[in-house]
Amino acid sequence: MEIRVLHFIPYAPTDKEQASLMDLFLRKMAERSSTHVASMHSLGDDTVPYTTHCLAKGKAGNGSKGMLCVPGLHKRFLQLLYTVMPHVVHVHGSYQYINSRIEKWSLERGFPVVFSPLGGMNPAFIDKEYGMRTWKLIRYQKAMVRHADCVLTTDNEEAEYITTLRLTDRICLLNDPRSGEFVDLDAFADSVLGVYAKVLDSDKGLHIDQRCREAVSALLHISLADDKERSPLCPDDILNLRSLNLRQWRDIMLFAREQGVVPYVVDGMAKAQLPPVDTNLAQADHFEPRHPKDTEQLSGQHLLTKNWWVKQRLSRVKSSDPGIRSVIIMLFNIQYLLRRHALTLSHLCDLYSIYRHIELDEDQLAADLRTVGLTSFARRISQLMCESAYLDEGFMPVPALDDGGTARLRAMMMTY
Repeated sequence: MEIRVLHFIPYAPTDKEQASLMDLFLRKMAERSSTHVASMHSLGDDTVPYTTHCLAKGKAGNGSKGMLCVPGLHKRFLQLLYTVMPHVVHVHGSYQYINSRIEKWSLERGFPVVFSPLGGMNPAFIDKEYGMRTWKLIRYQKAMVRHADCVLTTDNEEAEYITTLRLTDRICLLNDPRSGEFVDLDAFADSVLGVYAKVLDSDKGLHIDQRCREAVSALLHISLADDKERSPLCPDDILNLRSLNLRQWRDIMLFAREQGVVPYVVDGMAKAQLPPVDTNLAQADHFEPRHPKDTEQLSGQHLLTKNWWVKQRLSRVKSSDPGIRSVIIMLFNIQYLLRRHALTLSHLCDLYSIYRHIELDEDQLAADLRTVGLTSFARRISQLMCESAYLDEGFMPVPALDDGGTARLRAMMMTY
């Protein structure tokens, strides 16, 4: 699969040597990927092997003098973003407000961002420019480093400064192509392409396509279904599973690893009589999640939280049925894990198994959920299980609820 990359370079370097080096780098990248370059003025000409896009309207260099129509730029950039549909957006350069907006708008819409400060986070440069750029550093420069999916640099001191301040641990330090006897841009371009691949193999829940998501849901459903059930999957799901390519299966295994459901996926594949997939596909080089995921089985016996108010609410449960009490404890634990962005699909599968295989007094459970104030939350979790593992309405003790609260839970769960 050829990677599509949208490079954003607000203004061409004024230094001829730097401009030439940037052009050569983009030419090398164009040999290895589908390369698009966006800028606030025209870059290159019709003979360059990469595609150029000008985001400025009117006078060339829009924004270079401090005057910038942000709403207009926003609209034009989003049009370009959804026309190109890049796998990665690569933002070049520091201390440009435009760059911070490009990163923000890309991340808001789920496009991974690689950020190259180009020396702007070097402590010597920061000390030299103190006062001139300090307000930019505070206002948006450090935020760009924190929020980027990866910071790519060739400066050891820059990488050390970012690490020391704990701005991010997602740093890729590459050898400067100018450090040897000759400028080795071929090796550098290969290394950059490797960084893009590492970014795309991380945070898979944000980047996986819809067909792969549906395949995971189908595999979880068939794995958790009763063995005696004749046809747990509909024809569309079966057709989707049988038409996936190796790259999509790799994405599925990476996603399953992040969500702790590899055993369910492998079991579902066996039950669906699909050819086995090498589970080592999930061992690709990747960044660790910013919020560590909990990998333990969801407890239905003990609360994870030490919050006094939660314990008081649990003490109000009147039912003596251990199944009902277990469900309520699980819901409190899911709430706890969600707030820490540590919830995974494996936890929902644990609750799914209770709903599916243990007989519950639904009226009593509904009453106890009202008593402890979990009715709306339980309904939203039912909706998430319906989406992620095709939980049928007949097995939901409370009906699913899809509202703004559910959307927030969905976003919290897929936050890395």
